[in-house]
Amino acid sequence: MELKFYIESGIIESYVLGLVTEEEALELQQMRRLYPELDTEIDIVERRLERAAFDEPALPPAEIKDRVMQRIRWENGSAYAEPDPGANYTFINIQQKDKDHITVHRWWKVFFIIFFIMSKVFLFLAIFYYLKYKQTQENHSNNLHPIFKYEQPISA
Repeated sequence: MELKFYIESGIIESYVLGLVTEEEALELQQMRRLYPELDTEIDIVERRLERAAFDEPALPPAEIKDRVMQRIRWENGSAYAEPDPGANYTFINIQQKDKDHITVHRWWKVFFIIFFIMSKVFLFLAIFYYLKYKQTQENHSNNLHPIFKYEQPISA
């Protein structure tokens, strides 16, 4: 009686689908030890679900096939195949053309040239203002401590 109720409760279907909790799985394992008929019932449920999956499959949308085929073509190296005219994709080629040198985007070149020129301007200004500062320091020290020329009094 208990076995029939257990089979009809739907716990076996949940177990086969992986929807049971750990406690329910442990309980089912204990019941399988007590009643070997449960093993055959589990096999029957597995076959029934498998047959239902193959007899009435849910077909994926057609665009999924196009995406998968495009990814397969890309991985096989035939990424340059004719693109779908309805799709609006932008592809960027990141493969090296020549392995002897590295190419840099032109905006980076402009940035580095501007950076180089600005560093030279700042270096020039730093030297200029340093020399100007030294000159004002010398003028300031000369004004504070003028060099007095003492004339010797003429003694007669």
